[in-house]
Amino acid sequence: MRSLVIFCLLCTSASAQAATDCILEMNGRWVLNSIKSLDPEGLQYEILVFTNTETEQRYAMEFSNGPDDNGTLEWSALCDGLDHPSPDFPWSTAENSTVAISRLGEKSEFVVQKEDGILTTTYTRVLADNDQTMISVGRNAVGKIIWVRVFDRED
Repeated sequence: MRSLVIFCLLCTSASAQAATDCILEMNGRWVLNSIKSLDPEGLQYEILVFTNTETEQRYAMEFSNGPDDNGTLEWSALCDGLDHPSPDFPWSTAENSTVAISRLGEKSEFVVQKEDGILTTTYTRVLADNDQTMISVGRNAVGKIIWVRVFDRED
């Protein structure tokens, strides 16, 4: 009986955590601060508008990488740490790409992107400055930093 009670408490604890994996403080409009960012890929302009729920990360994006690489998209995925099909994930080139979002701490998350089951990109997002700054650090498949993007809250 004691084991059953402990098991139920553990399940309840895990369920409560799974229901709140998305960071609701990210909700709002975020504008890339290109002066504070290090982005050798040359992202020139990006706006993210997050409308997360407790279980799903959702955002709309406007971006510009150059004269012939501009666009908008809307995207969403569950924040449960599991791989989810995501062929519309930004800059994905494979039809069977996946994304997994895991919460690291109160104000940070880890995102894993795969194509054809192979790791391509990871990035960590962190809220700072009393939730007025979002920092995104992107890494390639071998862990080399490929960007540090700083966004300012604008809402």
